[in-house]
Amino acid sequence: MIPKAAAAGIAVPEIMVPRGDLNPHRWAVIACDQFSSEPSYWEEVRRIVGSEPSTLDLIVPEYCLAEDEAAAGKRVRRTWEVMRDYLGRGLLRTMPPGFMLVNRSTPHAVRRRGLMLAVDLEAYDFTENSSSPIRPTEGTIRDRLPTRMDIRRGAVLDLPHILLLIDDPEDSVMSAAENAVPPSASNPVYDFELMQGGGRISGRFIPEDALGPLFRTFRRLAAGADILFAVGDGNHSLAAAREIWLEKKADGADPNHPARFALAEVENIHDPGLHFHPIHRLLFGVNPNHLTSYLEEKIQLTENPAGAVTLVTPNGRSRRDCPVPPGRLAVETVQDVLDSYLKENPNIEIDYIHGESAVMELVGAASDRVGLIMPEIDKSSFFRRITKIGPYPRKTFSIGEAVEKRYYLEARRLEP
Repeated sequence: MIPKAAAAGIAVPEIMVPRGDLNPHRWAVIACDQFSSEPSYWEEVRRIVGSEPSTLDLIVPEYCLAEDEAAAGKRVRRTWEVMRDYLGRGLLRTMPPGFMLVNRSTPHAVRRRGLMLAVDLEAYDFTENSSSPIRPTEGTIRDRLPTRMDIRRGAVLDLPHILLLIDDPEDSVMSAAENAVPPSASNPVYDFELMQGGGRISGRFIPEDALGPLFRTFRRLAAGADILFAVGDGNHSLAAAREIWLEKKADGADPNHPARFALAEVENIHDPGLHFHPIHRLLFGVNPNHLTSYLEEKIQLTENPAGAVTLVTPNGRSRRDCPVPPGRLAVETVQDVLDSYLKENPNIEIDYIHGESAVMELVGAASDRVGLIMPEIDKSSFFRRITKIGPYPRKTFSIGEAVEKRYYLEARRLEP
């Protein structure tokens, strides 16, 4: 059971970590929604993991979701079986109630701090006009929830890649977390190199009896804000968790059932190691000339060396101007038009790509692809945009480069 904490939808989890004799380098793998157009990345992960215990066998990488229904269902059921097997073999050790202070270095950031805790799904609402303390930063696509709900419905472990953002210019939360780490915790719970260029990660445990000052800091932060947590990554996983909790609640589950809560990492949007990058668009099976003409007609996407949007075709790249209404983003205008284009041309597929170099490489690999490189996001106005206008359009931004995404590492039980 996870007791509720007296602070804005926060709860104290019993975090589980891999047993000390397991290889953490092989245990931790990157978020399932990364490298979805690059199966070779996941093939290399499998090669690295081999037959050793790994979170690779507890998730379903999104590139696999294109499989037929029977194959996808088999993968989901397999994750449930492996979760039970790992628990039965005692491969995870359970920490006492508390938080985990995480330090992450990557090829692009010297240090990025995070705080692993649990949040109350009763304090989260992903609907468009939400006023809850926890809200999505991007639009939630309900059609993407059923598969994630299927995975969560039979899971006995909560294994998150969810990242929650706080707007804390004074860095009060992470400072309080640093001060709460007991002197006896000088040796981290884990400290190792992540696979596939993910950098290094370490975690220091903060026991429940040291959390008082941290809770007070969270309450002060919440008192002066319209929103405490903005879901930066993993919103559809968090939304699926909420829907499963509502199912269990309707079936008479105990009000303090573990499914009511979700494990997540909290990071400060003002952390120097937290970089925002736009997510780019890539269309497959398209006639480049036809799509270019369509964009020029529908949104006056005209050539300009100083333009905000970059159009990438097999013939090269060109900067384009994109008219944008006040308070909105170029990606909103572009996505609306692409949605119409895809509806008119159902045989064309779209993917959402992290990194300009990946777009260039993928477009150059075939003559029927077009990429749209989106402009940078201003994170200084991030929370203001959410409270004044609402969530950003889907797949607007990425926190860090692909290799900087959260790796599956910590877990918690989903059954009493």
